[in-house]
Amino acid sequence: MILTEARATLTLALPIIGTQLAQMAIHTTDVWLLSHYNAAALGAGALGVAIFSFLWMLGLGLAMATPALASQARGRDPNDIEGVRNAVHDGLISTGIVSLVCTGLLLVMEPFLRLIGQPEELVTLAGDFMQAVSGMFLPAVWFMVLRGFVAALERPRSALLLTLLAVALNAAVNSVLIFGFWIIPEMGVVGAGLGSSLVNILVLLLFFWYIARDPQFSSYHLSRGWWHTTPQRMIAFLRIGAPISLALSAEIGLFSAAALLMGRLGSVEVAGHQVALQWAALAFMVPMGLGQAATVRVGLATGAGNIAGAARAGWIAIIMGMTFMLCTALIFHFAGAHLIAVFLRESSAPVYTLALTYLGMAALFQLVDGAQGVANGALRGLKDTAIPMVLTLVGYWLIGFPVAIWFGFFTPLRGIGVWAGLVVGLAVVAVMLLWRFAVMTRRLAREQVMAA
Repeated sequence: MILTEARATLTLALPIIGTQLAQMAIHTTDVWLLSHYNAAALGAGALGVAIFSFLWMLGLGLAMATPALASQARGRDPNDIEGVRNAVHDGLISTGIVSLVCTGLLLVMEPFLRLIGQPEELVTLAGDFMQAVSGMFLPAVWFMVLRGFVAALERPRSALLLTLLAVALNAAVNSVLIFGFWIIPEMGVVGAGLGSSLVNILVLLLFFWYIARDPQFSSYHLSRGWWHTTPQRMIAFLRIGAPISLALSAEIGLFSAAALLMGRLGSVEVAGHQVALQWAALAFMVPMGLGQAATVRVGLATGAGNIAGAARAGWIAIIMGMTFMLCTALIFHFAGAHLIAVFLRESSAPVYTLALTYLGMAALFQLVDGAQGVANGALRGLKDTAIPMVLTLVGYWLIGFPVAIWFGFFTPLRGIGVWAGLVVGLAVVAVMLLWRFAVMTRRLAREQVMAA
């Protein structure tokens, strides 16, 4: 039974993980290209990505409610076309509204960076980058809604193929726009943002086209009245999606705040931070993908009334995530120099030295980062999102962030102290979310026995 569930989870998770890694490869390619352009572009890109990522999580969290609601609808009734379609429509509407607001904020973020004391040599470049990359916000978030739809139908491979196409297109387009080619002028960091926007728009259009052509996907008639919803439906959707959104924003907000703290320490620190964080974020794509698979597997079991199966699916996914992250911790520790060398030459000290040091700190939080990432996904499958949101806010912002400020600015540790705050915050959140999943599954099992 355990092996059967593990196999089912892996079958669903592998394409999702592949999609996550491919999406991360897009950002990694941008960082690699900017690192070969100049240090100022890399630092400005790091600040811009920090702001963008924080805002993007608001939309992504809402999008993640789609597979949670759609999978529970399928668990109750495999032929519930309307329930699945409503989850997708509500996801498109809610994320569309949030995306328009966040896009507007990206256009006017430059004064904010100046206000919080970021290096002047990076502020203007970062502002230009955010204006250029703002065009990808809506298509990127809508892509995630559609990916949640195909994942709930346990066919995530189409999203993987489209994302792999996006990786290739992004690398080609951005290299041309950043460095210039023939009649196309050299645009630097602006070219990175503009290229990402163009590629995301194209890939979203291809996804809509593919869904309309596929027999199973098209049977849900997603184009039929997608702008129609009801207050009751939207409230039900936001009750699940809004806490996910805030929880993800709390997590990515901690990392974004860490980048801004690094910016106050200096442009060398923020560049080294970005390179190390790129590898940590790349590793996290695996437990994040397992977490999304856990959302579907736990949601299907819960919708069918199989609480024992839901608990089993969640714990198996959590163990898988922690096992993988233990491996990445060992790789970061023993092969860190080789990983940093992908982005930086050893001669580019002190950025190289700082990046290697920060990657060593990242090795410390790999295990707990995997645990909290998958546990969050399993809890979403139970439609338990409000309390996990509170737990993440407490762990990241009432514990992790103060630790980062204290050790980063009131001790000689500087950047290492900021990373220490990340380690502490992730560890606290992981323990609390694992406890929450254990409590919730036991409570639901008890309620099921009493109702029988």
